[in-house]
Amino acid sequence: MNKTVEAFKNMFLDLVSMGKGLVYGFVMIGLLILIGGALLYGILFLRNLMF
Repeated sequence: MNKTVEAFKNMFLDLVSMGKGLVYGFVMIGLLILIGGALLYGILFLRNLMF
């Protein structure tokens, strides 16, 4: 019985950590897109002002 409880506990903890990793990955990709877009917009805007 103890082994079964431990197995379910480990599976649950693995699922929780996989979910955290998925959310973290989406947040990091979103930040990368946001920062890249802001840099591109800023560079193009400054280039448009100068020339």
